[in-house]
Formats: sequence, C-alpha cells, structure tokens
Amino acid sequence: MSKKDKIYRIKIGILKLGNIASSVLLEMLLDERADRLDIDIRTISSGAKLEKESINDAFSISTTLDKDLLIIATPNASLANPMEVILQAASGTKPVIVLTDILKKESIEVFKEKGIGYFVVKSDAMIGARREFLDPIEMAIFNADLLKVLAISGVFNILYQEIDKVISQIKKNKKIILPQFIITPTIASKKAGFANPYAETKARAALIIAQRVAAINTEGCFKIKDRLDYIAQVATGHEMMRNAAKLADEAREIEKSNNKVRRQPHSYEGDVQDKRLLTEKPSSN
Repeated sequence: MSKKDKIYRIKIGILKLGNIASSVLLEMLLDERADRLDIDIRTISSGAKLEKESINDAFSISTTLDKDLLIIATPNASLANPMEVILQAASGTKPVIVLTDILKKESIEVFKEKGIGYFVVKSDAMIGARREFLDPIEMAIFNADLLKVLAISGVFNILYQEIDKVISQIKKNKKIILPQFIITPTIASKKAGFANPYAETKARAALIIAQRVAAINTEGCFKIKDRLDYIAQVATGHEMMRNAAKLADEAREIEKSNNKVRRQPHSYEGDVQDKRLLTEKPSSN
C-alpha cells in the first residue's frame, strides 16, 4: 500500500458566493503545491453575482458533495441572500466557516449562537464598481494589488493556519473549535512573521490604507450621486490600493534583503513547516 493510500483525506467544500479577494486563491493557500495527501478540496462558485437564483444554484450543487468541512466566502455575509444560504448550511451536521469582508454585529451574534466560524477581513476592500471607471483590466489590476497586500501583510497567514487547525481537529477526532476572527491590520501584520520591525510597519500601513479604500469605494459606488465626483472618488480608491501594494512589496523586500523571509510550506501530511534562510530546508514544529 502506498503512502498516499494510508492517509484518510479530509474533504473540504469551498462555496464562493460572489467575489472577495481573500477567496480568490483560498484553495491554493491550503495546498500550495497541490501535493497534500491529507485533504481533498472541491470549489463551487455562483460567479460574480449575488442574485438569489445564482447563489441558491451554487449551494444546491455544494450539498451534493461529500465533505467534512464547508467554507463559504462572500462579500458582506450579513446580506439577506448569502445569509440565507449560510444558515441553511449551518443547519446540517458539518462545520461551517464564513469568510467575508463585512459582518454586522447582530450577524456575529447569530454566528456565535449557531456555532458558525467566521473570518472578517476588514482590509478586503470593495472595488470601484462604476461603469465609467471599472473595466475588466482595471478590475484585474485592483484585485492583483489587493492580493499582494493580503498575502504579504499577514491576512493569508491567519486564514490558512486557522483553517489548518480545524482540519487537524477533524483528522484527530478532537472537539472542533471554529475560528471567529475579525482580522484587523494590527492583528494581521503581527501574524505575518516579519523579522524587521520596519517591514511590519509598512505591512500594517498597507492594510490600513486598504481598509480605508473600502470606505472610499463604498461612498463612490453608493452614496455620491454626481458623475464627476464618483468617478474621481473610485479612481482615488484605486490609486490608494496601488500604493498599498507598493508598501507591502517594500516590506517583503526588506525581509529579502536580510535573508529573513519566513516561509511556511505544507508537508505532504499537511503539517505547517517553517524556515527563514533561503537555502535551508523547512522543518516541522
């Protein structure tokens, strides 16, 4: 029997309702080289829309999957359509974790009452979705900049490491304790594992700017009525995100210049390994 055959694979379902940047590479964060032997992941998406029909269709498909854990990623999980799906999913026997950018206080209380895990990524900013400004290329550039901020500045560290803890609990038949995190710039930048304090402050600044972009673009999309004013507003938000990505990149370059980039790859069995020096081998804790 091969090593691959000996390991029971935890089955993970990922249900994407609409889009947030934190969810774009979620399955790859858990299996970055596609060689983990302890998990199988299946992803279902409603596409870009949050319309009732599209998300219900996606949820219906997800219910046919055999899974040990369901992760639901959606913008503003407090909205009626995604909330309905989340509560339906949580009424089953499998643990549910929600990944979102906005979650109202009353929704948090509901999640706690029903034992639903959640990550609220405050720096996962809304895009400047005005037709006069946003085309497919601008959309892709904004998400690329935001992904760099989330990746370098510690948000993704929290996501995959906390989900890995749940996977480990399932594997060992332990009591499942689901994460319930509001991920602020301060929390994320500390989890990024920077060796240099200047790198950490640059990353924190990048996340704070990204969080401010969320407010800027929300105003531009929903509150400002004058066409010239809202075009300028969302363009401002995108310029801010561009500079946030530059700050995050500078933080990474500081770590590289000192040969101190922290790398934490997954082993075949799913353990998170650790290393600092570029040429050293990663080791398990």
